[in-house]
Amino acid sequence: MALTLAGQWHGRVEGTAYYLCVEIDNLGASYSGRACLYEDNSPFVVATKINTSKRSDTFQSQVRLEYQRVANMAPLSIAKLREEFPEALWAETAELTLRPTRRGLSVGIGVDDKEGKQLNQQVTLTASSSDRTSRLKADRSVRTWDKFKSMVGSLARDQYIFRGQPVLKRLRTSFHRTPRKDLSRYINVDIPRLHQVLSANTKHLFDLSDDNQYGAFWNLLQHHGYPTPLLDWTHSPYVAAYFAFRAQRALDATGKVRIFMFDAQGWKSDYAQLNSVVNVRPHFSLLEPFALENPRALPQQALSAVTTVDDLEGYLDQCGKAQGKTYLKAFDLPYSARTTILRELRLMGITAASLFPGLDGTCEAMRHQMFEDL
Repeated sequence: MALTLAGQWHGRVEGTAYYLCVEIDNLGASYSGRACLYEDNSPFVVATKINTSKRSDTFQSQVRLEYQRVANMAPLSIAKLREEFPEALWAETAELTLRPTRRGLSVGIGVDDKEGKQLNQQVTLTASSSDRTSRLKADRSVRTWDKFKSMVGSLARDQYIFRGQPVLKRLRTSFHRTPRKDLSRYINVDIPRLHQVLSANTKHLFDLSDDNQYGAFWNLLQHHGYPTPLLDWTHSPYVAAYFAFRAQRALDATGKVRIFMFDAQGWKSDYAQLNSVVNVRPHFSLLEPFALENPRALPQQALSAVTTVDDLEGYLDQCGKAQGKTYLKAFDLPYSARTTILRELRLMGITAASLFPGLDGTCEAMRHQMFEDL
């Protein structure tokens, strides 16, 4: 595997109170990205931009440091910070070295203290996994549609949310499935441009300074095919099943589809929920954005998760082990049962016509009945 600077890298600086995140995009002839350093219990983030003048897989440069607040990219005045916190070290520059290795991204940081002595720190950050198949093992006790229905029928009300996927790919947002990883670029370049272009096609003018409308705008992008750091979920296990079995494969296809089940109530009680993807440590947060310009959200009983994490399954597993819990489960059902399951879901009122109001959904629902339900 080729070693490259491009990717998402994060991890704790061993033996310290610091956590480092690096996100770098491959721009073809160069690399561009950002690094953020977080200190435990501190409201501040130390950030720096990473730009290479050429396609080099080793970066070494003196970089300018910016101090910002958690979840807010507005720069703070170093002079004012020094006045308010005179005992702290507010360095303006640092020597930064980045070098990819087979173990991860080797990061070297050198900063001069108040006496002019250089403080050096070395850390190797773990790369996000790029495996196409999921590492999550399916629940072996639930392998048929009947057992799945029996299992979800016994669950506590509103405890869990669900997601259906037609293939056994790992849990990952549409943004993180692309080669891009720098979410600051996404926020500062993509969103303003999309808002300008799409406003000509929406009845509602989204106010991106309002958190609720900002989330609704992202949700609109997600449901119309633009990559976002959102992951679609539903409160209904049967809606999730429809999305798992919706896609038609070859007539002689074998294999399985996957339905994820996530302990939403347990997660929200154990971990803070955030609505930002910049200047925040890795997180996975559940949102229920307004359904502005999105008639599909209500019939799909939809909600979204926003995350900064590429290797989401690994992150949720790590968090679960820290709490002694299992938040995420998967159930693999045979694709060969597709016709029977879609017929039963239609009797429940779950069809493309109900989930996707409009001509496209109606035609898809009729296609299932007239051509596939034989």
